[in-house]
Amino acid sequence: MRALFSVFLALGLCAGTLQAGPVRTARHVAKNTAITAKNVAHSVVKGTRRAVHTVVYNLTP
Repeated sequence: MRALFSVFLALGLCAGTLQAGPVRTARHVAKNTAITAKNVAHSVVKGTRRAVHTVVYNLTP
């Protein structure tokens, strides 16, 4: 009886791990995508600011 309980417990843990795997992976993908989007936005702002400053510098007498 104890061995049967151990087998069911092991199967339950395996099933729980399999279900948690894709959720964890999706969470990591979403987090990495958000971080990448934030970095891209910062790069665009920095490039735009640099371009504006260059134009202003060249047009200022």
